[in-house]
Amino acid sequence: MTTTATDAGAPGGYSRALGLEICDRTAAGGAPRTLRRSPLNVLQRDLRAWLDGDPEFAALFGLACAAGVTPQRYSLSRAAEFCRRVADGAMVSEACGQAGMPSLATVQWWTQRRPEFAAMLAAALDAQSRRLADEVTAIADAASPETLQISRMRIAARQWLAARLSKEIAAAPGRATAGAGETDGWPAGLVVEAAEF
Repeated sequence: MTTTATDAGAPGGYSRALGLEICDRTAAGGAPRTLRRSPLNVLQRDLRAWLDGDPEFAALFGLACAAGVTPQRYSLSRAAEFCRRVADGAMVSEACGQAGMPSLATVQWWTQRRPEFAAMLAAALDAQSRRLADEVTAIADAASPETLQISRMRIAARQWLAARLSKEIAAAPGRATAGAGETDGWPAGLVVEAAEF
């Protein structure tokens, strides 16, 4: 059932359900000016007042507008393919630039509005983090006195990236924070140090 501004019940006709429906329509490519002619029957002045009065709605609406610039219809198969590419090592922004894949704004929108996608993306980022741990081990094992400095740089870059991935995984909607045995996206107990030869 579509909620309209006239039956939303809150002062000024706003409700969270109406706000989410407005954002969903906007993320699908609908222009805010068309809300008046839609079944939602939202006036531009009301929309502006709701954006000024509700920071959560304003943040979601901004994200929906960004996603609506290049709307991409959500499908489980497209979401799974995107997450497979991320798990295989593509950075999220890199995967977003590939043909047939959603834009970065759309990925952020799907993460907010599709719990199953948020869970799949968190799992893909976790797989990518584990891949980075394997790469660190390989780089450290292959290091020699001649390659020590470059090996240190490569290890540091992968550790930094794994820490960023860990924060994204922990911040995913519906995702529990890391347990006591996990730190910065690395398996518990993994410590990498480069020693002088």
